[in-house]
Amino acid sequence: MPPAVRFPPATVPPSAETMQIRLSRPPPGISPGQTLEIRVLERIPDGRFLIDAGSARLTAETQHALQPGQTLEMRVESLRPRVVLSVLPSPAERLVAEHLRGFRSNPAALARALADLAGVPGRAGAGDLPAAEGRDSLAAVLEALRAALPGRERIAQGLSLPDFARALGLFTERDLKKVLDGPGEKRLSPTVNLKSCLMRVIRETAPESVGIIREWAPALEKAVRAIETLQVLNVHLQENEGRLFLQVPLLFAGLAGKADILIRREGKGPGTDCRSGTFRVLLALDMDALGDVTAQAHFSGNTVTCSVHCEREETAAFVSGLLPSLEAGLTRAGYRVGSLGAHADRRVRETMEARLREDICGDGPALSVFA
Repeated sequence: MPPAVRFPPATVPPSAETMQIRLSRPPPGISPGQTLEIRVLERIPDGRFLIDAGSARLTAETQHALQPGQTLEMRVESLRPRVVLSVLPSPAERLVAEHLRGFRSNPAALARALADLAGVPGRAGAGDLPAAEGRDSLAAVLEALRAALPGRERIAQGLSLPDFARALGLFTERDLKKVLDGPGEKRLSPTVNLKSCLMRVIRETAPESVGIIREWAPALEKAVRAIETLQVLNVHLQENEGRLFLQVPLLFAGLAGKADILIRREGKGPGTDCRSGTFRVLLALDMDALGDVTAQAHFSGNTVTCSVHCEREETAAFVSGLLPSLEAGLTRAGYRVGSLGAHADRRVRETMEARLREDICGDGPALSVFA
């Protein structure tokens, strides 16, 4: 996507984001529903704008800031009692809005898509096995999937969010740009990740190919779209709301779930390093075995406080037993632990969903924990 594209906030009703221009009189030969291009010529002293619409020069008024020289594609909404034009979104903006609508309608899409992808080999019957070329491609996909999904040991040792994001493919385009911008003789190969692997297999699998069985293609395409939706969501959150959102699928033997992680920078302190500012972290854990669990942590310089809320009493007791080792780990990392506790709360899912909605829809300065 072009780096200059600014994504409009997608968490408010579209009608509130429609930029409208009211004209003093209609351009000749237009009708409702028609599209036309206008060019802003200048701002006149009374606050209105002089615009060029086709062959006519007209005065226009709007509550939005326009710049001389700006060109807009617009649709005619009405001609009476006043001429009203609405700005049409660009193709890039329409694509972004589509991804964001998809996330709001199915926020667990990534976890579900990767769970489906992991189950592809198990659903294949003996007669469905692909030829050798197809088996190699499928093996590459599953290897990339295993590299992206955190296992029990990796989580126990401490999950690196930048490593997870890179293995998933959230940095695919950024890493590729770095490769292309590097000196010719010193260019590094782009890192292999799940998204790039999936896209390569989809691209190399033609309808007539005997490689990957065509019935498996929807699972591959669904996973790519879920990863791209998470990429688009984070560009939107970074540019408009100063937040970062990651969804970590948790697929263990006999256990399934996901962890939603939302990071919010507070204030406008210098730098993006966690030790130079204040930020909040919300972790929402949804697992069959544990029930719903949320952890809300607040980092201010080297001080951290954390409160864990569990749907079940037995889960709260289990988590309480882990807190001493968590405190020791934070201390070794150089943090001073202000408070640390676990509590049972039967309304944890309701609270969790409300906090995610509130935090994703709020305002805040930009944050880049991967800088």
